[in-house]
Amino acid sequence: MVFDKIDKHILNVLFENGRESLTKISEELSESGQGTMTHTGIRKRIRKLMDFAVLKFQGNLNIKRLKYHSVLIMMEIKNYEEVKNIIKAYSGCPRVFLCATIRGRYNLVLGILGQNGETLQRYIDHCGPTNRDGVLHSEILNISEFITPEFYPLKVFSRKSQESNCGNICKECDAFLNDYCGGCGNF
Repeated sequence: MVFDKIDKHILNVLFENGRESLTKISEELSESGQGTMTHTGIRKRIRKLMDFAVLKFQGNLNIKRLKYHSVLIMMEIKNYEEVKNIIKAYSGCPRVFLCATIRGRYNLVLGILGQNGETLQRYIDHCGPTNRDGVLHSEILNISEFITPEFYPLKVFSRKSQESNCGNICKECDAFLNDYCGGCGNF
């Protein structure tokens, strides 16, 4: 998809305030000298951006305000088939805020979120992907501060467990049974 100056202007306005009114976007477009367009035209442009999966509206959360802790898990995985297995198992986990393949010594990175350091350590020790077949080496990096973006797309309050995807069964976990962990869907 090729963006014209109107699409770019709409995206910039929505980046600053995703709830901006169509009329206000139309006014700002006109004031910026980019042309004039009715709110109906703006709506059509937004719909087109959404249809092309360029734009999505969602509620994002501020990790700093929630006082959550996080780590990056860098993993060197034996082969691409094992990389795909870990991605399939963990990409839907509510604790995972980042899942990306990378180049270099490591070939996969996961960003993991927890209510506190203890929860993160339990996750890494018992539920995390570093214990899976095919992981040759891993390194845990504590994130000291999130700087940008301020808000992240997190599903931490879903209360829906993803244990069927990752293969870790909460009902069989000592931390879960002893109330040290509420499970992956219980933030």
